[in-house]
Amino acid sequence: MLYKWDIVGHENQLDQIEREIKEDNLSHAYLFSGTKQSGKFSIAKVLSMILQCPNNFCHTCKDCESIKSGSHPDTILMEDDGVSIKIDDVRELVRKTNLTSQGKYRIVVIENIERMPTEAQNSFLKTLEEPSGKTIFLLTTSQLDQVLLTIQSRVRHYHFSTVDDNILADYLQSTFGQRAEMTEVVTMAQGRPGLAISLMKDSEAFSYQKGLYHQIETFLKKNDLSQKFSFVEGIEKDAEKIELFLDAFTRYLRKLIFDFTHQKDHPLKKRFSLKAIVNLFDVLEKTRYFIKRNVNKRLALENLLIQTEKQK
Repeated sequence: MLYKWDIVGHENQLDQIEREIKEDNLSHAYLFSGTKQSGKFSIAKVLSMILQCPNNFCHTCKDCESIKSGSHPDTILMEDDGVSIKIDDVRELVRKTNLTSQGKYRIVVIENIERMPTEAQNSFLKTLEEPSGKTIFLLTTSQLDQVLLTIQSRVRHYHFSTVDDNILADYLQSTFGQRAEMTEVVTMAQGRPGLAISLMKDSEAFSYQKGLYHQIETFLKKNDLSQKFSFVEGIEKDAEKIELFLDAFTRYLRKLIFDFTHQKDHPLKKRFSLKAIVNLFDVLEKTRYFIKRNVNKRLALENLLIQTEKQK
């Protein structure tokens, strides 16, 4: 590696990006796609520092430090704050990109561009087609299917898949030392470095995720609609808790599908067929889709948990 990325995994993609820098073959726009917390946004921020730093990515100069703090005059960081990026936000972004830059580039880093509704994406497309000056867009998405094909066709696309558990475990051990919860963290993270690191740093977050896994396992092991509906009642008004639950459920089912195909005597095979688990995964994704479109959250979640009743 030419630069110290401090990123877990993704060596092939980083090697290719470094090659583009070395050969002066940068695109004016990149789209980094992949699962949540796979490291996409961290890579975009590090790339912005590499491009802006006058000292070969020294990590310590004014440019590097100001990008880390979000105050660099020529680097616009739009982190995901859970709010949609509307047309007025796009117009303000365009205004900023038209200002005279002080450095080599003006860089725009947008986390989860799918936060732009279709109308805003169409407005943003005009800027992508005709960027002003030395502007580089670094975009990330966890839901590629929600990014307009016209936008996808105008960017250089890199996909970042999950990281091998062994690589992730080695990184966590070298960073945090040998800790009792590390094996569970790796299991919960399902190859997502960002999630693994946050769970190692935050004991409360780890305990909450562990509790969710236990709750989901309980739902699948026994029929108790009263308990399941009570759980829904406790989270239905909290968007963050709903997202944490759906995300944990997604990761749990992915592992369960893998276990079903590799373990002959998995205990849940007495209650569900592999087809039923795959169908549950499909219902889970539809539930996420409906909730994002403001369908009644309680009904959507209750319908999901009804599917965890015994299927055989």
